[in-house]
Amino acid sequence: MRAHHEHPDHARPGDRRSAPRSPTPTAATAATAATGLLALQRAIGNAAVTAALTRDRPARSQPARGVSVQRALRPADERLETYLKAMADDGERTATKAKRSPALSAFGRAIPEQLVDLEEQSANYKVDSEDPQGKPPVSGGRFENLYGRDEQGSLAVMMENYRNSGEEYTASEAFIHQWSRAVAMFNAKDFKTAMLKVPTKVEDVPDRLPDSIFRQNISGPEAKKALGELVPEGADSVAFAANDETYGKVLATVNGKSTKNIVTTFNEIKKLPDDRKFRIAGGAIKRDPQGNFQLRFDVTDRSP
Repeated sequence: MRAHHEHPDHARPGDRRSAPRSPTPTAATAATAATGLLALQRAIGNAAVTAALTRDRPARSQPARGVSVQRALRPADERLETYLKAMADDGERTATKAKRSPALSAFGRAIPEQLVDLEEQSANYKVDSEDPQGKPPVSGGRFENLYGRDEQGSLAVMMENYRNSGEEYTASEAFIHQWSRAVAMFNAKDFKTAMLKVPTKVEDVPDRLPDSIFRQNISGPEAKKALGELVPEGADSVAFAANDETYGKVLATVNGKSTKNIVTTFNEIKKLPDDRKFRIAGGAIKRDPQGNFQLRFDVTDRSP
């Protein structure tokens, strides 16, 4: 099984490593920028908004070269629709039964009889020629993950998720669509690619997220360093629970933020009230003999 590589998704301001914010506009332009920024961003894109604001600023308040305004994203249901369109236009899809997972084995989780490997790739997906695994793609997106269900509960294993930051969808919409199709496959006992091609409408999204979301074979240097600092010396694993110190630090990592964003996106799509929203209740970190990491996030809709 290939190593898990993941790049910042810019899913929401603060959710992932985002570009630095531009300096605060002067008093003469602040009101205009504040009231018109969101509309401009949605209409003509982040680059054009940055250029427009720069033209209106005095020279002393112009941002440094390369600094951009945080791009505003559309609501989750609209992003889901955009994702489906991106994958439908000559995109590639596969759906195959799976029988193994290093992440599940590391945590002693039995391999579900119903375990499916779903992969989707947009037609415009293009990797960075100099560093195809270390850098985000030049365009498009590719998402490959496992989804399973048995008497012990349901699960997802995040494996390879790549997306160019300029796309109008995030990895969370890919997850929601794939999870929705996986549940349909489980119910129909039909694991054919044709099932994955069926578009997911908001009303088709299951009422629940997987009970556990695993992140498999985390091997990036920065991620390994951040997770390694959380495992006690002489140990190869550590558990964390909501609101403890380790929990906060795990959710501050790239993998933690992206997993939390999946939960947030699901709650938004389902329009759940605060007392019914899903959340990450805890989980665990596991270091394997090769020095890579497996992560488990336990998801619940029960109040703390």
